[in-house]
Amino acid sequence: MDQEFISQTTLDQMVGSDSDQMLKAAIPYLPPQGQQVLSVYTKARELANTLTLFSPANRGMQMCAAASPSAEPLDMIEDIRRFCYGESRRKLDQMVNMMAMVQMLQLMNDNPDKKG
Repeated sequence: MDQEFISQTTLDQMVGSDSDQMLKAAIPYLPPQGQQVLSVYTKARELANTLTLFSPANRGMQMCAAASPSAEPLDMIEDIRRFCYGESRRKLDQMVNMMAMVQMLQLMNDNPDKKG
């Protein structure tokens, strides 16, 4: 059986669970009071898991960088872009395009045509 994966950040994967996701998916189907209670409950669970993750007892278990510290900024932007939509995604796309132009200009300046 094929598994479907929802797009989650590394932090969300570490502090959340499948049951938390199912509870969140159920929220729109509840009456307003139930929506409020379940929303606060799921966020409180995530907060508690986050505090545990970064507690002194778990220093060795902290989140590792997905890429090395020398990773290119473009790689980071592309990774972040997967979790954005609308105006935020449009702005990230503009940043990527601007960085590509800067790289092109740098290449042109580093390799001038030599006549002679």
